Amino acid sequence: MPRRKIKLKTKVQVMREVLHVARVKDVLGKHGVSERAVFNWYKRVLEALPDILADEMPGRKAKPKAAKESASPPSPAPPF
Repeated sequence: MPRRKIKLKTKVQVMREVLHVARVKDVLGKHGVSERAVFNWYKRVLEALPDILADEMPGRKAKPKAAKESASPPSPAPPF
């Protein structure tokens, strides 16, 4: 069965709903962290979802062309 292409907007919306915060007070008490800290972490995760879920081609990434072009060939040896 081929994998179906899911739009990024849909992925982000689904994950936002799945990451719904429940029993926050219990978790805060268990780990001894403040509600404000957890809210800040949660907000950062939600903001990063589009980057995290973006489709990328697997494998090695190509090196930037600027690095290849800026490298000059070795200078010729002096003629003596």
